[in-house]
Amino acid sequence: MNLPGPILLLLVGSLALLTSVMLTPLIRAAALKWTGLAAASPERWHRRPTPNFGGIAIFVGFAVAVVVETLLISGDLSIREVSARAVIPLTHRDGLLLAAVMIFALGLVDDLVQLRPSAKLVGQLAAASVLLMSGIGVWLTGYYLVDVMVSLFWFIGITNALNLLDNMDGLAGGVGAIAASFMGVNFLLAGDVEMAGVAFAFAGALVGFLVHNYPPARIFMGDSGSLFTGLVLAGLALSPAPGLSRSLFAVVIVPAIVLAVPILDTTFVTVTRLLEGRPVSQGGKDHTSHGLVALGISEERVVWLVWGLAAAGGVIGLSLRSVSRQVAYALGGSLLVLLTLVGLYLLSSRMSDLERTERVDEGRADGGEGTHLFNRLVRLHHRFPVLTVLMDMALVAIAYFGAYLVRWDTEQLPAELAYFRQTLTMVIFLKLMGLAAAGAYAPRFRHYSLADVWGTVRANILGSLLAASVLLLVFRVGLSRGVLIVDFLLCATLTIVGRVSFRFLDDIKEKWSTQGAPAAFVGRIEDAELAFRALREVEEPRLRPVAVVDHTYGGRRGRFKGYPLFGGDAGLERAVRECGVNTVVVMDRGGVDKDDKQRVGEYLMSQGALDVFAVRISVGLIAVEVGAGRT
Repeated sequence: MNLPGPILLLLVGSLALLTSVMLTPLIRAAALKWTGLAAASPERWHRRPTPNFGGIAIFVGFAVAVVVETLLISGDLSIREVSARAVIPLTHRDGLLLAAVMIFALGLVDDLVQLRPSAKLVGQLAAASVLLMSGIGVWLTGYYLVDVMVSLFWFIGITNALNLLDNMDGLAGGVGAIAASFMGVNFLLAGDVEMAGVAFAFAGALVGFLVHNYPPARIFMGDSGSLFTGLVLAGLALSPAPGLSRSLFAVVIVPAIVLAVPILDTTFVTVTRLLEGRPVSQGGKDHTSHGLVALGISEERVVWLVWGLAAAGGVIGLSLRSVSRQVAYALGGSLLVLLTLVGLYLLSSRMSDLERTERVDEGRADGGEGTHLFNRLVRLHHRFPVLTVLMDMALVAIAYFGAYLVRWDTEQLPAELAYFRQTLTMVIFLKLMGLAAAGAYAPRFRHYSLADVWGTVRANILGSLLAASVLLLVFRVGLSRGVLIVDFLLCATLTIVGRVSFRFLDDIKEKWSTQGAPAAFVGRIEDAELAFRALREVEEPRLRPVAVVDHTYGGRRGRFKGYPLFGGDAGLERAVRECGVNTVVVMDRGGVDKDDKQRVGEYLMSQGALDVFAVRISVGLIAVEVGAGRT
């Protein structure tokens, strides 16, 4: 049967989705009956025992759809050629399907009997070897052994990255479905309908499971699902499509961008656990998702945030088919900078939490020797901003490379990049020296102001002049004035954005946080931002701004910094009713505003509140917490 490609893919994806969504409740019921549960544990993001065999529904939904696709296009499949690099007579599609069956079986056995890590690794290597022997891999260097080792590292790394990402309801399933969907579109645009069908069948099966795995989850995918998801994504990412070249760009960069979220999470977990002296294989609530929840962001919002980052990676990866190489590098670099800043922000927040619990000074307890390593990093960061320097190293390199992409045409760029490679290390070193000499590392990011912006610009001027002077003395020929100008503009912009981003992320955390008593800030609008800043430094009482009330405001309802703004004499009453306020903060820079204080008092008295008390948290700020009862 010759169905048009889009109709075939819609049929395959829908069949996988329906099979998975209908089968999952049956598997859940069977697991409950046979006590196949994932016990509640602080290392897993759930609070009660939950069935752990959702991977079966994903696999069956995928398998049914693939079988139907095979029956519908059997004539086309019969003429597909085996890759010249294949060691066994399997096409890429067949090799991927065989490896998927093997890894699913491995995960299912692990869900049943808890295999040792060494046994799981052997099983993963066996499944990855099938992919390699069918011709799927990073065939780039020309040295077979090197290509094999890189390919195995990719397969095992991505497989375990999705396994690690399965730490919160809906997270791994959603990220996997998003990545598979973009890969399917990529195959379709390249004319490979058969592989596109495999990708959409896989995405459909994950979406069907996600219906039951969305927070709060009623079932988990287990290792049978997470290992299966990781290996299929890893294999799809390296399966060559006819429309793409086999260059470094196509083979490595595009798959890495599409799967950027699980790669980021694995990197963050690895770095954190090494700093804390714990085995990387040891579980814990130290993933990027856990870090975001620890900031006070709700679990559901974290899931959507991570899905959004995964979709951004998919869009950028897909766009690389049609845009110029310069634009592609700029988009990929922007995503890399964004994910790096998020990772650094979470790491700095973890370091701050460590300080607040006084583990840094005491050097004690659960981390053992590893905690001391984290302690040393915290102390070093106080004396010398090591995280900021590492961030600037990456930003300087991106800006310098971006200057070459902007300055030179596609035909001229390869020749000019020889000078770039020769001078990159020196430029990074000299610019960091200039930034340090000009005091760019003095201000704290969370207090970064407009004056600090101009200081960063001056530091970049000094760094650019220092780099240009030394390069002209050492190399004499090859430095372009156009590259220097563009590099300065890009580097200044990126270093400013990097610093401002911490304040921006603080604002997002404050708006999305669910920690602390919901508070309405009463007073003048111009005092609210100062009050918000002061509140960030206060541990007790823990307050969370949810509304601003200014009785002089002309309208009944508005917005201030993303918060609801209420005006008029009844503004506080509406804020309490609509925003769930149970705490009021009266603001004034030079003393408490008597009218506002009287208005607050009258409203509280009208509500019959008890335990109304004032707590001074900063000059000009008084928090009044409302209890229950009568005054």
